[in-house]
Amino acid sequence: MVRLITEEQPHYIAVVFDTGEPTFRHKVYPEYKATRERMPEEMRAQYPRLVDTMKKLNFVLLEKDGYEADDIIGTLAKKFGSSGVDVYIMSGDKDMAQLVDDHIFLYAIGKGNQGAEIIEKEGVYKKFGVHPHQIVDWLALMGDSSDNIPGVPKVGPKTATTLLAEYGSLENLYRHIDELKKSKVKENLIAHKDKAFLSYELATIKTDVPMEVGLDDLKMRLWDPRVAVTVTRELEFNRLAERMSRLTQDEAPLPELEKHDGNTVNYRLLNSYEQIEAYAAELAGQKSFVFDLETDSLDPLRARIAGIAISYREREAVYIAVNHLDCHLESARVLDILRPVFENSTILKYGQNLKYDTAILLRHGLHTAGVHFDSMIASYVLDPSNRQHNLDSLAEKYLDYEMIPIETLIGKGKKQLSMTELAATEVLPYAAEDADITLRVCRILEEKVHDSGLDDLMYKLEMPLMHVLRTAELNGIKIDLPVLRELSERLAAQLEHLVQEIYEQAGREFNISSPQQLGVILFDELHIHEELGMRRPKKTKTGQYSTSEQTLERYAGHPVIAKILSYRKLTKLKNTYIDSLPALVNPVTGKIHTSFNQTVAATGRLSSTNPNLQNIPIRTDLGREIRSAFIPGREDYLLLSCDYSQVELRIMAHLSDDPTLIEGFMQDDDIHAITAAQIFDIDRAEVTPDHRRKAKEINFGIMYGMNKWGLANRLHIPADEAESFIAHYFARYPNIQLYMRRTIEQAKRDGYVETMLKRRRYLPEINSSNRNIREFAERMAINTPIQGSAADLIKKAMIDVQAFIEKEEWPAAMLLQVHDELVFEVEASQVEPFAEKVKQIMCAAIPLKVPLKVDSGAGKNWLEAHE
Repeated sequence: MVRLITEEQPHYIAVVFDTGEPTFRHKVYPEYKATRERMPEEMRAQYPRLVDTMKKLNFVLLEKDGYEADDIIGTLAKKFGSSGVDVYIMSGDKDMAQLVDDHIFLYAIGKGNQGAEIIEKEGVYKKFGVHPHQIVDWLALMGDSSDNIPGVPKVGPKTATTLLAEYGSLENLYRHIDELKKSKVKENLIAHKDKAFLSYELATIKTDVPMEVGLDDLKMRLWDPRVAVTVTRELEFNRLAERMSRLTQDEAPLPELEKHDGNTVNYRLLNSYEQIEAYAAELAGQKSFVFDLETDSLDPLRARIAGIAISYREREAVYIAVNHLDCHLESARVLDILRPVFENSTILKYGQNLKYDTAILLRHGLHTAGVHFDSMIASYVLDPSNRQHNLDSLAEKYLDYEMIPIETLIGKGKKQLSMTELAATEVLPYAAEDADITLRVCRILEEKVHDSGLDDLMYKLEMPLMHVLRTAELNGIKIDLPVLRELSERLAAQLEHLVQEIYEQAGREFNISSPQQLGVILFDELHIHEELGMRRPKKTKTGQYSTSEQTLERYAGHPVIAKILSYRKLTKLKNTYIDSLPALVNPVTGKIHTSFNQTVAATGRLSSTNPNLQNIPIRTDLGREIRSAFIPGREDYLLLSCDYSQVELRIMAHLSDDPTLIEGFMQDDDIHAITAAQIFDIDRAEVTPDHRRKAKEINFGIMYGMNKWGLANRLHIPADEAESFIAHYFARYPNIQLYMRRTIEQAKRDGYVETMLKRRRYLPEINSSNRNIREFAERMAINTPIQGSAADLIKKAMIDVQAFIEKEEWPAAMLLQVHDELVFEVEASQVEPFAEKVKQIMCAAIPLKVPLKVDSGAGKNWLEAHE
């Protein structure tokens, strides 16, 4: 959009959205757009922010229930075009081509740095082979798979173009249908005449949508420069911020970011033991300070200390150089000098990403006491939906300060240096700035956390959890490499067999992993769509067929599809885990040390990387075999798994105060069987596995705010049947529906929802006039208190269990946290008493109106323990 405004400088502009409400097309043809792939969840999550950003940048946003965006565009284009205004529609889609006339053009954005293509009437004919006034006839004949417009079977683009070249229009074609030679096409045209005219109606863009929108309403209004810079910088679109600032006609100067200026700060280099001793004595008299390590690796288990930056007064900092080109001090001696200060719990420590820094110090034999405040965690606590908690972003956001880019020191790419390869004098401004800016940011965030009523969440949950996560990361978990090697070899043979079977069915060899080659094989050579009596999928903007999992599953009736999907799943597991885990083993410890991410998920959930443990499948045989490769790291030890049972349902029972659900949990009954009996109105004895399966989908679907369409898709049933299930569910569990309504109302009033421990998730889109955006926010409002409280619960349990292990000095160690499960390494003789104690602690972590339940198991590997 910014490029469009820069290059074309339009006088008027509008952005049009679908509302998500059914349109007249759905009424005449319920299957309209039924085959369209669901928007990816990661894209759906960004949609509300996109709308909010465009509003802040003064774009006019239009929508109307009962009509698609295309209809609004068509109406406005014809209205203003007929009065002599040149109208450009940002689209290269064939259905929009029907609107093109002397004053209406398509503005098709080119790929990459290519310019836009302006398509006028002649351009439509060159591109599609028919004139603009024939586009609807053309679509009516051949259909449109992207919108599930049926068209006439066996009539493709070439046939449709040929017919229209001779007869001019669909109506005239049918007037002369008897003149066509006998053929399959003629038979289909006669047999499917109703489909052809239905398709004509579906493909016609409305140009008479009732809207009171005048040209002046769409006048281009340039954004407020301060708002534009703030919005784009929050999204880390820094170059875009600069471009937008240059476009403004507002003479008000943009806020200049402060940068490092040696004349306004006092940064000192300490590069001798005597200087460090003097400073340590000075530091001992302070109530608090910020510290930040400079190292030569992002891996805390491999990193060597290059230096330590410390600040306790704004615009002042020191950099203790340890290992640089021009300075080589013994790290052990430096840390011994600092030890009295760092191990003094009455002197509070502040920092940014302290889990990393304290892990390195602990590895070097220094335990940091009094760790009080982490600016990264505080930023997350204040707004978990924001993904930018790095120091550069926080400095821009709270201080209007642009930090020294690390690339100016170490470079990037193959020629990148490490901190230890630089002179300490070069590193001083960068390192000292880190400590100084962190101090300034911490003071602002500390006040904001307090003013927001989030002290308990910050200091009683998230900060103590940081220590637990650091301990678990340093503990690590051992991998049985022979098991992975055997599994890799067996899987390689299985994949090779699959490949040969796919080649045999395809009739030739090709790259199965190439979407482009796969699409050609399936739809141009095998014609699997014709064998199944279906349409081939629409090509993507890159000119190739979509071969996504969702697309291929629609053609699952063909035998080659199951083999291709199996090949993809097996290849992903082999590449992501089986062949990758050995490379993650630390050569010193012989274990893998996953990194737990505390400031990522908006719900408060933890995630992990290197490896991503959350994505190891457990319901597949292969996923289970991968878990069998995780083993204890000590002899005579076993792995213990402690897993919360149905924790989110129990939290829903607590929050909703629903008596039926509470009673089921109090009786330790099968909740899904109870739900099945309730919604199907049958006795418990009559509940079949299929009844229970459907009830389980409903129980969890309700928690995620699922509507009838979502449930219908999950259960593969008609939408009206799914709607009936939901109605029965709420009739039996009325308090759950009341809870959902109450939560949505509260979110609309306050702008956020909270978990049981007061974690907030802000939902600015909850009051949107756009139905899609609003309903997405409503689903988040319903689910976040449940899922977020489950996250709070296991975090609290982790803190309590770790405290118990350390206090009682049990021969046990916490290794992993995955979803609602904790994994420990325990001395075999102590497994039973330890497991019982851990289960008690986990069940008491946060009191609920229903009892919490923890399932446990022990074994020689993670698979045995989990079963």
